[in-house]
Amino acid sequence: MKIVTYILLSCVVVLALIGYHYASNQETTLRMLVGARAGFAEDPAGMELTNKNLITEAATIAKTRSDALKANASRQAETTRAMEKLEDARHSAENHKAEVERMTARNEEAALHQEELAKQKEEFAAQLHSVPGLENADSESAVDALHTVVQENSEAIAKLDEQNKKLVSQRKDLNEGVSSATVNFNTKKEQNDRFMETYRNNGVEYRVAAVNPQWHFVVFNAGEDSGFYPGDTTPLLVRRNGVSIATLRIVSVSGGQVVAEYDEKELPLGVMIEVGDMVLRKVPMGS
Repeated sequence: MKIVTYILLSCVVVLALIGYHYASNQETTLRMLVGARAGFAEDPAGMELTNKNLITEAATIAKTRSDALKANASRQAETTRAMEKLEDARHSAENHKAEVERMTARNEEAALHQEELAKQKEEFAAQLHSVPGLENADSESAVDALHTVVQENSEAIAKLDEQNKKLVSQRKDLNEGVSSATVNFNTKKEQNDRFMETYRNNGVEYRVAAVNPQWHFVVFNAGEDSGFYPGDTTPLLVRRNGVSIATLRIVSVSGGQVVAEYDEKELPLGVMIEVGDMVLRKVPMGS
């Protein structure tokens, strides 16, 4: 910056000197011309000498002026270069200032990041100390401590997984048992429902509607809800006046009508089953 100022001042001084020198030479020339016009008007020799002196002076002034112009051009070139350097220096200063601002911003960002890291470190320490077995662990030994905890937890998880597999297997067996028990229950329930249906008719007596002594079977109407069914092995008794005279075995059941057969040899001597005799279960269901 000082160099540029010095160059500018030098250029101003040179221009001032050239102007002064040129003005002085002009004044001298004018005086010579005035003197020549006043004193040498009647002297040709003096006039010629004055003319030569003027030509010499003019040449000297022209050379001085040329040198001054060259020097001025050189100074102007130096000034231009100095201005360019000054502009470059200004740009460099602006770039340096921008870089300083960027570095300042980065430093501020780094400081914020450092604060965030410190906060995260504190949170990590709090979480670390909340893990059973790591209440007093520090950050340096945290990794090894966590590795130990993870390994222990992995072993515990493996054991739990094995126990879970066993429980799943047991649950599967229980589900199969429940399914089997459900099927058995439904079967028993069906049998029980049929038993209850039959049990309600244990004390019911049915009147013989028809007898076929040749084929040894009787027919009686029991109704749709009697509980008798085809293939029923329920033994039946034929009673007359409260006395059992024969045993029947069901042959078929259709539309509430029951056909049953008897063994003639079991009848008391001289007794035959007749229409109107009463039929009931020999061994009541549920007894």
